[in-house]
Amino acid sequence: MKFRPILFITLLSLLKPCQSAFCQGRFPAAKNDPDKLFTGYIVNNTGDTVKCEFKKPTLGQLKYRPVNSTEKFKKPSIDAVKEYYSAYDTTVYVALVTDTASTDLEYLKRLENGAIKLYEEDVTSSAMYMNGMWSGGGTSVYYYINKNDGLLKQIKSNTLITGGGSRKTRREYLYDLFSDDPALAEKFKEDQNFDLKTLRHYISTYNADKSATVKSK
Repeated sequence: MKFRPILFITLLSLLKPCQSAFCQGRFPAAKNDPDKLFTGYIVNNTGDTVKCEFKKPTLGQLKYRPVNSTEKFKKPSIDAVKEYYSAYDTTVYVALVTDTASTDLEYLKRLENGAIKLYEEDVTSSAMYMNGMWSGGGTSVYYYINKNDGLLKQIKSNTLITGGGSRKTRREYLYDLFSDDPALAEKFKEDQNFDLKTLRHYISTYNADKSATVKSK
């Protein structure tokens, strides 16, 4: 019976490092430095590209100011900035209308660029306290696509209902977009995968093929 305390202590000593490693992976420490400056640019509403410095507050949106300016840092606003990029997250944000029945611009992340563009919209909703319980809240993610800067069409989302129609309808729409690259269109038609990674693969391949065709002329 004397071996039990020794066995218990041994198991406890092994458990602590594992527990620590799990916690570190599950809740990584924040690395953001609110005083650090990042390079980048904005495209203003007159179409001029302006080099800027960006910083990310501990809470809130990225802020910018032109390089060598003494202005205060400010958030990009739809009425002044139609596109911006910073090395903070190496992402281009573009002001676009996502709903054809609306004229309201929103900043979307541009994931793929070229003849066909892919954008991401993140919509965060707050939880509500009702009947003694918290419910709702979270982030809904929507993906939009267009060709030759035409109207955006919702192509995927992480919600139960996607505004672009059924999976079959959305795949047929994409097939039509790829139709002027017949070999790629047929590969897409035969591919049963429809996750974001697969979608980005076909869009980036299409854009590369079109770019190479233009350069060869």
